[in-house]
Amino acid sequence: MNTKIKRLALCGVFAGLTLALMWIGSFVPSMEYALPAIAGLPALLLVLEAGRPWALAVYAAAAALCLLLLPEKSAALFYAAFFGYYPVLKSFLEEKLPPWLEWPLKFAVFNATAIFAYWLGTKLFGVALDDFGETFGKYAKGILLAMANLSFWLYDYMILSSFITLYRRRWRKKLRHISRL
Repeated sequence: MNTKIKRLALCGVFAGLTLALMWIGSFVPSMEYALPAIAGLPALLLVLEAGRPWALAVYAAAAALCLLLLPEKSAALFYAAFFGYYPVLKSFLEEKLPPWLEWPLKFAVFNATAIFAYWLGTKLFGVALDDFGETFGKYAKGILLAMANLSFWLYDYMILSSFITLYRRRWRKKLRHISRL
């Protein structure tokens, strides 16, 4: 079978897997933030096996399907706004840039997305941090952004990088034997 056809089929399977993971997150309220992050892992596998263009195609298809089909739109927005394309961006930055420039760019992209999400939440949905009390509301922006940056670092360094290492050391040979891409 043609390699492009195999990759296209693999992309369809991974888009379906991403949608299934996001669908589960729509029904489990506490997973609203975690499952969009986990749903980015199929794109990471596609970057490793098929290349960035194929992973971006899966991201675009999965993001559109999530936004159209999922009942919980906030999880779909988290996936579409950051977690879906970030594994592709991560691979690009790590391949093309030295580490001293790579990390500031990663944090810049994350913070731009987080600040835009906050702005969108306040302007579009009327969420105000003052609702959390006078004392916390005063410092909430800084505290939440610092916590978000720590969470992002853990996600990038501990989860994605560990997943890549685990995949390359343990699963790649087994899965390549099955798919023969």
